[in-house]
Amino acid sequence: MFRLKYITLYVLTILLMIVGGIFLKEDFFPFFRWWLSVFVLGILFLPLTRKMFSSYHDGGYLFSKVIGIASSGYLMWLLSSLKILKFTEVSCYIVLAGCLIINGILFLKSKKEEKMTLLDSDHVFPMIAEEVLFLFIFLIWAYIRGFRPEAHGTEKFMDYGFMAAMMRGDYMPPKDLWFSGSTINYYYVGQYMSAFLTKLSLNSVNVGYNLMLTMLAALSFMLPYSLVYNITKNRFGEKYLNPKWIPRMAGILSGAGVSLAGNLHFTLYYWVVPTIRKILGIEGDFADYWFPNSTRYIGYNPETADKTIHEFPGYSFVLGDLHAHVINIVFVLTLLGILFAWLLYQKRRLDNREAQGFQIKQEILNPFIISIGFFIGLFHTTNFWDFPIYYVVAGGVILFFNGVIYEFRLKTLLITGLQGVFIITLSELISLPFTLNFDQISTEIMLTEAHTPLYQLLILWGLPVILIIGFLYELAGSTKYKSQDDNPKFILFRFLNSLSPSDLYILVLGLCAIGLIIMPEVIYVKDIYSGDYKRANTMFKLTYQAFIMFGICSGYIFMKFKKLHHFNWQKTFANITLFLFLTTFWYPVVSVKAWYIKDKSFKDYKGLDAAEFLNSADNQEDYRAINWLNNNIKGTPVILEAHGDSYTDYGRVSVFTGLPTVLGWYVHEWLWRGDTDIVNKRAADIETIYTSTDQELVQTLIDKYEIEYIYVGKLERVKYNSLNSDLLKRLGRIVYTGSEDINDTYIIQIEPKG
Repeated sequence: MFRLKYITLYVLTILLMIVGGIFLKEDFFPFFRWWLSVFVLGILFLPLTRKMFSSYHDGGYLFSKVIGIASSGYLMWLLSSLKILKFTEVSCYIVLAGCLIINGILFLKSKKEEKMTLLDSDHVFPMIAEEVLFLFIFLIWAYIRGFRPEAHGTEKFMDYGFMAAMMRGDYMPPKDLWFSGSTINYYYVGQYMSAFLTKLSLNSVNVGYNLMLTMLAALSFMLPYSLVYNITKNRFGEKYLNPKWIPRMAGILSGAGVSLAGNLHFTLYYWVVPTIRKILGIEGDFADYWFPNSTRYIGYNPETADKTIHEFPGYSFVLGDLHAHVINIVFVLTLLGILFAWLLYQKRRLDNREAQGFQIKQEILNPFIISIGFFIGLFHTTNFWDFPIYYVVAGGVILFFNGVIYEFRLKTLLITGLQGVFIITLSELISLPFTLNFDQISTEIMLTEAHTPLYQLLILWGLPVILIIGFLYELAGSTKYKSQDDNPKFILFRFLNSLSPSDLYILVLGLCAIGLIIMPEVIYVKDIYSGDYKRANTMFKLTYQAFIMFGICSGYIFMKFKKLHHFNWQKTFANITLFLFLTTFWYPVVSVKAWYIKDKSFKDYKGLDAAEFLNSADNQEDYRAINWLNNNIKGTPVILEAHGDSYTDYGRVSVFTGLPTVLGWYVHEWLWRGDTDIVNKRAADIETIYTSTDQELVQTLIDKYEIEYIYVGKLERVKYNSLNSDLLKRLGRIVYTGSEDINDTYIIQIEPKG
């Protein structure tokens, strides 16, 4: 029976590979190299991961993948930032070899029983099973993405361009492809991690963009699955875990809740409202639900002067932007996994308190606290909003369990304070190479003027908030107090002390998520988005993380309420809320059909090349010219092209070559630079170069921006009606023409002085 389980998994793996080869076609080998690279990273970092995740059923196998990506990627980034190693494929493998040595030493120095767990069937079988499931989900998302692989629309130009610039450059920070002569002034390290994996897997950025996105979608299911599986299993234990599928079901619900589910706006407007209208005889195709509506509700339906954004991971994976908040999901989930592993570690120490004791040094200088500091520091470089959010979340988990350990005496605050100082200090050191080259975009906090109508809050977040309140009510009601428990501190201690690590962890996450929902109703961070949109970005970044935390909490709470019934209302409460929760799982089906598969058949699979869309009748000239630049231009010389508004096709040459241009998307650079004057100055200079008849003035501006190539194509002709073609051609030699008509698309190489 035991061997049969292993054989089944091996057969499934082979079948998945065969099916993947059939459906992904020529994309299968880039896919396989990517999967293999991540697989090797996960195995490589198991000795380090198991130091923290020894209490997990799989030894933290899934988290080892992300720890491997984050650790090796950060080391490569650091060495490149310090100009010690160039960011090349060879350097990536040198770093990987160094990581192998470090983890090898950790393995050799570990205890014999720790070494044996790496080969223990109780750990190995879950690892293989999870790898098969991860591969399956990864393949599905990759295949879906193949129906719309283009890096075109919304933020995709920026995300792809960041990767292309890093793939071409030698050192960090990367040159700003849309502001030549400067480095990227944005949280780019997430896209850097994408470029790092692209180099490591020997792929091109064309497919690396989509493979990173689809891998994130797969891990965003698998990591919550593993975390909540272990949270649930720890709560009930082997003795009381009957039926055995409860942890697995809890993990599946949370995995889907984080990575796939929509919100109740979808349920209401996709099912409920159309059904009511049909019953009432109102005409119209009300079931034609446009999936972004779930993320643009407040301020849009009905139309008001307070337009907000409330996206969530499922929407992000369908949309396909490889943006900072999307990439950081897996790092956030890993931090949350480490926090729960720390709780289990502390609980073991607490149970053996007399034998071990609690030392201040041991409380601070341990792998958990160091790892928390590392990831929070990483957030400062990948998605800054997650930096303060998860510093508070980590602080909440640590504070409350320290309260249990030290019975809320003064030592509780002392230890927690020291840990907090250590974490923030370490995080600042981790992010220092980034912050030294970064100008803060926005820091001013304002009081909110507009507020969300209560009914819209209930539609968007009522279900998870009610679920957390019900969970808190159940915990409070099942705690026994004595009559003398009138001291609030003592009551809090007794309450927290009565909780299992699982209950405490879920409670803190749930309360933090509710806090993130409330905050945009009180304050917002001032940025360039003003007027109707001034609190849009604040709500977006805060509620996005709330959605993730709610998703993690949901699977555990549902299964706990199904398993334990302290009160009569729990079963009905769980059934109703679970039903509503499950209705949101249809969101990705509707979204994928609308965005990828609508009116298409299986033969319409396009592949995973994010730049291939340029090879169309409308973009043929740009496609050929960009390919010529990629094949013939080395290094990062400045190329001039027309600038334009954000979310347009302007900037396409710099995006798909990684070559810096004088100015790209206007609003994005305004946001990153915080100054319209310098952006407007560049815009005016570009127009002068393309339209002026004063050759000396044009040459002066070319020298000013160190322009080596000038690109003239369709968009340049559209933007600049009085294009000075003859003057431009006199400035250098034409190195590329796109057709027999030299005036269609051409590239001029500026003659060097002297």
